Amino acid sequence: MTSLLVDVVRREPLAATDGRSGSLLERVVRADGEALVVKHVRDGGDWIMRASHDHGRAAELWSSGVLARVPAVIDHAVLGAEQVEGGWVVIMRDVSAGLVPDHARLTRDDSRRVLEAAAALHARFWDEPPLQLCSMVDRYRLLSPATTRRELDGADEVPKLIGRGWERFAEVVPAEVAEPVLAILERPEPFAAALSAFPSTLIQGDLKLGNLGFLEDRVVMLDWGTQTGWAPPAVETAWYLAINWSRIDATREQVLDDFRAAEGGRHDEDALRLALLGGLVQLGWDKALHASGHPDPAIRAREAADLAWWTARAADALEVWAPS
Repeated sequence: MTSLLVDVVRREPLAATDGRSGSLLERVVRADGEALVVKHVRDGGDWIMRASHDHGRAAELWSSGVLARVPAVIDHAVLGAEQVEGGWVVIMRDVSAGLVPDHARLTRDDSRRVLEAAAALHARFWDEPPLQLCSMVDRYRLLSPATTRRELDGADEVPKLIGRGWERFAEVVPAEVAEPVLAILERPEPFAAALSAFPSTLIQGDLKLGNLGFLEDRVVMLDWGTQTGWAPPAVETAWYLAINWSRIDATREQVLDDFRAAEGGRHDEDALRLALLGGLVQLGWDKALHASGHPDPAIRAREAADLAWWTARAADALEVWAPS
C-alpha cells in the first residue's frame, strides 16, 4: 500500500455525492491527524468506466505528470495514485469543506471563476495532446442506448434511465432534431471527427457542481480520469452548461459569454455551435425525462423550456452539419 496510507488509524466509508460512481470512497485519518480521501478504483468497476474504456486514467494522469502541470488556480486535491491488485487507489486531500453544497446555487461570479480556471487548463495544454484519454467517440457514446443495452442486466439504475429517457426524447422532440441526435448516438464517429477538426486541448471533462468547489483563490476540480480527454474547449463548456445550468444564477447566454471571454483567442464559434449539439447528444435523455415526467409542475415547466433551448441550439448546428 502507498506510503501515504501506512499510518492510517481510522477509516469511514463515504457515499458518492451523485450516486453514479461504482468506486468505493473512504475518509481516512492518519496518526498525525490529517484527513485524506481514498478512492478505490477497480478496472471496469462501474458502468461509466466500461462505457468509456477507462482502464486507469486517474492513476495515469498522476504517474505521467499531467496533474503536476495543471495550473495553480485549480486544486485537483490528488496527492498520489498507485496500482494495487485489481485496480488502483487515488489518494486526495479532504477538500469537502470547499465543495459546492448539495442543492446550492452558483452565482454568476463563481461560475465565471470555474470557466476562467478551465480556460487556464486549456491554455496550458493547448495543441499538446498529453495521453490517450477519453476519446471523443466514447464521450458521445457514454450516455447512449448502447450503454443501456450493454448494462441491461446490471444493478445500476442510471443505464436503464438512459434508455427510457431516449425513448421519451424521440416522443417529445421534433423529428428534425430527434432523429439526427439518435443517429449520432448510434454512430458517433462522424460527429466526433467533425469536432476533432477544431483545435483541441486537455479538458477535465466532468465539471458538474458535485465535482467543484472553492478554497481561497483556487477552484477545486475533482474526479479527473474517466471523462478527462482531448477536445475543443467548447466541449467542456457545453457539458458544464447542460448539467449545471438549473443551479447557476445566470442565463445560458451569460454563461456562454463568460466562456467566450475566458477563452479569448482560443474560442471558436463554429466549435461551440457543434459542441452545443453535442450537449444535447449527451444529456437529451435526462432533459426529456424531467421535461415530461417530473412530479413538480414548476420544475417540469423549467425543464421543458431548457429542453426547448437545447433543441433550438441543436437545430442551428444541424443547419451546417448533420449525420449522413
